[in-house]
Amino acid sequence: PTDPGYGNQWNLFAPAGANQGGVNLPLAWDLTKGSASVVVAVVDSGYRQHIDLASVLSGYDFITDPARANDGDGRDANAQDPGNWVVANECGAGTPARDTVWHGTHVTGTIAALMNNGQGGTGVAPNVRILPVRVTGKCGGLMSDIIDGMRWAAGFAVAGAPPNPNPAQVLNVSIGDHSACSPALQ
Repeated sequence: PTDPGYGNQWNLFAPAGANQGGVNLPLAWDLTKGSASVVVAVVDSGYRQHIDLASVLSGYDFITDPARANDGDGRDANAQDPGNWVVANECGAGTPARDTVWHGTHVTGTIAALMNNGQGGTGVAPNVRILPVRVTGKCGGLMSDIIDGMRWAAGFAVAGAPPNPNPAQVLNVSIGDHSACSPALQ
């Protein structure tokens, strides 16, 4: 790839020397760079518009709590990420202040950043389409919102949400939790 940030994406290179964790994408890209017929849902914090992200479909915001959503309302058809910064103690007594991390946008770029456009880096599968499903905001996310977002992303009906016109074949859910997976989540 000709993208200027590609040289720093060591994890995409072939394993060699100290880089034993590389996934050898140059060899894989000889076979495929993904397909526009494949929809990958990024079930996360939403996304920000970015010049390296052209394949983003209309998604959905499943955050029910307006304060957590940080966008002035609850669930709606706007999956953009307004930021998840917090001040000290906002997420509970003793919790530190934290800047916005834009995690959903980062994950979207890792999956599908454009290749050979002279911007940023490149994605693992730059030809796939991304379906943003916003489920986390300030102070994390509610498990009920995450489950509804996953169900909707896969094409299942969710009460109060419109049908998903682009059901995903792949769901990326890179959200951490310290408790065991509930039967509902499973």
